[in-house]
Amino acid sequence: MKRSSLGFAVLAVLATAAAVLSRPALQVAPGAPPVVEVLGDPEFSDLGARLVSDPAVWKPLPGIGTLPDVGIDSVQVWLTSDLGTGVPPGLSHPEPWVAGTADPATARIALKTGPGLNGPRGLRSVLRHEIAHIGLGAATGCNYPRWLTEGYAQYASGEWSWEDAWHLQSAFLRRGATTLDEINLRFRRHSTEARMGYLLSYTAVHELAVIGGEAGHAAVFRRLGEGATVEEALRLTFGITAENFEVRWKRSLVDRYGWLYLLSRAGVFWLAVTGLVLFVALRRSNRDRTRLEELRAEELQMVEAPPDEIHPGQLTGMMSVSSGFTAGPTGLPGDPDAD
Repeated sequence: MKRSSLGFAVLAVLATAAAVLSRPALQVAPGAPPVVEVLGDPEFSDLGARLVSDPAVWKPLPGIGTLPDVGIDSVQVWLTSDLGTGVPPGLSHPEPWVAGTADPATARIALKTGPGLNGPRGLRSVLRHEIAHIGLGAATGCNYPRWLTEGYAQYASGEWSWEDAWHLQSAFLRRGATTLDEINLRFRRHSTEARMGYLLSYTAVHELAVIGGEAGHAAVFRRLGEGATVEEALRLTFGITAENFEVRWKRSLVDRYGWLYLLSRAGVFWLAVTGLVLFVALRRSNRDRTRLEELRAEELQMVEAPPDEIHPGQLTGMMSVSSGFTAGPTGLPGDPDAD
């Protein structure tokens, strides 16, 4: 009885997997888990199919690899217009500024569609971000602080632009340095503070990459997965304490986004502007000098030429100039009314 029940269960699982893989939305790409199920609002099924079939979202994660490399064999992707009510409870998020959520424990992802996000280009970055959360959760057993998971998802998805850098620089110049613990608190506040939390988290994970590269990421994640604390993982991997890392990270923020950086960039800008102005001025000066020499040569040629070699047009021009100087005060040369 138990054996037949087990066989029925296995057949049910295989039948379900076959049904899932037969959907157009489940044409998975290299690096994706064997089973990728697209759920949610039916009108977004075609959009979901294009998203999950994009190889770029499943490429290896830095220091982790692909999701199958860390034991993830199935993923659910929910697409909805409302993350507060249109997804399972573990994925719901009431904040309107949230574009996606992930539950690493169950390998489920939810994406919000809407203005600015509808289409593979906008959602692709969000999906990649959430896939990074799933991968990091599997690699570390979800043993990480908030700044590490959010910063790594930003880092792995390539969500960084010059606009983000200037936004971070502006905030840094107004408020000064922060701490890693303060980053975790920012995610509990309004959207502006949360965005700053994402940006600062990215800089911290980027600093980890500067210290040890992708191999350093892999070593830290492996030790976290073995149950080590962040302090222990940093000390065993890089030989530094969490406090040492935070000091180094703050120094990098000052170097990249502080007043000296801003002044140096401003100095380079004005130096470039000055160089451009000098280049244009010298070029114009050379052009004017060349033209002046040509006019002088023409004038010498006219003065030294014999009378029979003077062109009639030149003679007319000379006469008009001469007559212009001899014009009387009350009329033009040849004017019958002139004195």
